[in-house]
Amino acid sequence: MIAKRINIDKANDNPGRLGRYIADASHAGEKLLFAWHSGCQAETYDAALFEIEATQGLNTRCQGSKTYHLMISFRPEDEPSLTKENITSIEKAFAEALGFSDHQRVCGVHKNTNNLHLHIAYNMVHPERFTKHEPFRDFYRLSEVCREMEQRYNLAIDNGVTHEPGKQPRINQRAASMEAHSGEKSFQSFAIDQKDEIERAFAESRSWSEAHSALAKIGVKIVPRGNGLAVVSIDGRGAIKASALGRNLAKARLIQRFGNYSPPNQPAHQKNRYEREPIQPKNQVREALFHQYESLRAERQMRLQESRHEYFLQKKQILSLFSHQLKVIETRILPRKTKKKLVQLLYLEKRLTLADTRDSYEEKIGKIREETLFNNWNGYLKWKANHGDEIALNVLRSRLQKSTIERADERSPENMVETHAKANASIAQSEMQIATAGISWKYRSRLMAVTRMELLKAQEKIYRPTDASKPAIFSGTHYTIDNNGVVIFSLPSGGTIRDTGSKLYFSCDEATESAAVLYGLARFGKNILLKGNTIERKNGNGTDLPRSRNHKPFIALAQQNHQNSVRQLSELDVVRIGKRSKVFLQDNARSDLER
Repeated sequence: MIAKRINIDKANDNPGRLGRYIADASHAGEKLLFAWHSGCQAETYDAALFEIEATQGLNTRCQGSKTYHLMISFRPEDEPSLTKENITSIEKAFAEALGFSDHQRVCGVHKNTNNLHLHIAYNMVHPERFTKHEPFRDFYRLSEVCREMEQRYNLAIDNGVTHEPGKQPRINQRAASMEAHSGEKSFQSFAIDQKDEIERAFAESRSWSEAHSALAKIGVKIVPRGNGLAVVSIDGRGAIKASALGRNLAKARLIQRFGNYSPPNQPAHQKNRYEREPIQPKNQVREALFHQYESLRAERQMRLQESRHEYFLQKKQILSLFSHQLKVIETRILPRKTKKKLVQLLYLEKRLTLADTRDSYEEKIGKIREETLFNNWNGYLKWKANHGDEIALNVLRSRLQKSTIERADERSPENMVETHAKANASIAQSEMQIATAGISWKYRSRLMAVTRMELLKAQEKIYRPTDASKPAIFSGTHYTIDNNGVVIFSLPSGGTIRDTGSKLYFSCDEATESAAVLYGLARFGKNILLKGNTIERKNGNGTDLPRSRNHKPFIALAQQNHQNSVRQLSELDVVRIGKRSKVFLQDNARSDLER
């Protein structure tokens, strides 16, 4: 989980508007699960908003914003553990850590196509004292509470900041967000990996000049930043506080050793430098895909630069031409009104010509970007996966599998090697099966998750009677793929099903639950386990579905979809009807038929 404060300017500080946004979630891609308020005497949510606005109005001395907007984002695999009671407990933990336990606040849980997230709007003005409370160094407290909640509720562990001695430094929220969005390693992660080399460079140096030369070989430099020092990439693409890498790199200690800071005199030879590389585990498949991505990105960048160069050249020629025409008009002997009219017409033609050139340039740029709908490594993998590349989907999921494995290994270190080996072997086997399937690209793209959903949609059209009073279950379902390779199906009922490859997570409503069970039967076969809003494979025979739940439609058909998969056709019995016709038999077929 990641907790991030969203800064609010004083001019945009409107608790009523923010509270309605939290409790509404009617904007595109959002869905409100539930909302509540706390610390208010009002009973209803709308009344609580008026109470918060009135409380803030009683503080006339406050400078700056009076509302603290906190957003807590969870991973898709954490949803089974995030009950309403757990979420409210998590909110109380953050309120206590930030010093807002006695303050008024409104909260809402949103669910979009990517993940579940919690919005909290704290009133920074105390309801009794009417004084403003501003949390000090809240980014540390937010990260600490995230780590505590992850351990308490068995959630996926994310990166965060820390200032505890003896612990490995962590990246800040901005770098963590960049890595989560792009799937590429941030400079802060690079600097942490090079921590020992950076410390050795300072330890073996006797002056600022020697330190600059040693750091340049690593591909970094140290520069003043605020009241301290920062380790920065040579090309300026990232920075991290020097003291975050170690106490010996604090500004006071370095000045005590080397004297006042002095900049480098001349650049030194670089042995290493920061390059954005994938976060996913390194293997041959990932490297091959990354080389393709770099090639496409370089080609796209070159085409964009050529288009920009061509546009600026055309713009320069147009300005030069009109400048020459203006001089010609000014040198001609004409009546003043006539000359003025000609100049006006010339400027009008100039604006129209520049506008046409600009439109042509933007159209060309738009076509280039449409051909490659990705801006980063994760975007490329999602683009490939959406076009049916199962290998790209597995690479996306490998990061998710790696984090899950690492979390399990922290609790049982003795099984770390074995668990990693099994995971890598599973990924390699899946990739090998897809690569050697010998089927066309069209049918390859319809395997696994998307195949099953498309099959259910097609069968619903055939077998379900046309009745306007009965809403569709799967017809109209569309899917997306997030940064972790999770296939997200958006159902016509408004619910979502998340397929991580090994488990299914679905929205907590009856319609979505029934659809998820049918999809789970088609996806995993009859041996499935339903627990809360999670479906997974069951070790054993039979389906573990509670008798109180109604999952009648398409169950037999959904089981058949799995039994008659491509890899299992050779294992089914065949009966001959007539001279030529052959039919695949189900497991429950009559025993007296000749097989």
